[in-house]
Amino acid sequence: MRMTANWDDLGPRVASGIAMALLGFGLLYIGHLPLLVALSMLAGLATWELSRMLGGTTPGVAGGLAATGVAAAAVAQIFAFATGEGLWDEVYLSPWIVPFIGLAIWGGGQSVPPHHRWVFTAYGLLVLFAFVGMFYLRVMHGLIFVLFVVGVVVATDIAGYFAGRLIGGPKFWPRVSPKKTWSGTVAGWIAAAGTAWALLGWEPAMVLGIAPILSLASQMGDAGESAIKRRAGVKDASALIPGHGGVLDRFDAMIGASAVATLVMVIGGGWLQ
Repeated sequence: MRMTANWDDLGPRVASGIAMALLGFGLLYIGHLPLLVALSMLAGLATWELSRMLGGTTPGVAGGLAATGVAAAAVAQIFAFATGEGLWDEVYLSPWIVPFIGLAIWGGGQSVPPHHRWVFTAYGLLVLFAFVGMFYLRVMHGLIFVLFVVGVVVATDIAGYFAGRLIGGPKFWPRVSPKKTWSGTVAGWIAAAGTAWALLGWEPAMVLGIAPILSLASQMGDAGESAIKRRAGVKDASALIPGHGGVLDRFDAMIGASAVATLVMVIGGGWLQ
């Protein structure tokens, strides 16, 4: 039997990937308030998409959540400056952010049908934690480490895409993500290790341990969003990115990797360094 690869979506993936990569790198390089505002807005839009997918009907949730994120960031900045903790470095530690995050989750979940609210709450918290975590990683561990996390996600996606189509084989999790194969999954782990080596040098803990773990986390982030879409009976999270789905469709893998990277560095960052 002759095997053929399906490359129909390669062009759009590459074009959108390059555009988002350039914008994302610029924001990560600048850091500070521009990055904080961008991450807050993405978190708001992603949470709106989640509410919408699960049957939420409240209008204007996207703008409200994005504004809540920016307001939380602003209050945290003022608090950090007033207490002498530093205008940027202690933002993520401010207790003033907590009630705003709680308000965002509570407000967005009110219009979601009761049988979906636990999914909204759990995944919504993960989304917010991941985006706040990305800012934490940029502030506390620098640009190179954040590029390492992003690079692992990108390398995992690219390696999985090509290996899955060229090699094929058994499916990784057919009930949730029928296109993913074990060959693509393992190729992603290998590509992640190579990315760690290229960006961080030969650090065994990162290359052989953390990088494959983050690769798996990114794959689980993708699979998790796919499971929610299947539960909701939708193809895309939204149409915010014309022809390419929504924020969650583009950042699902990054959400998984960022959340796990944040946990790893909060718990074991000192040991790793």
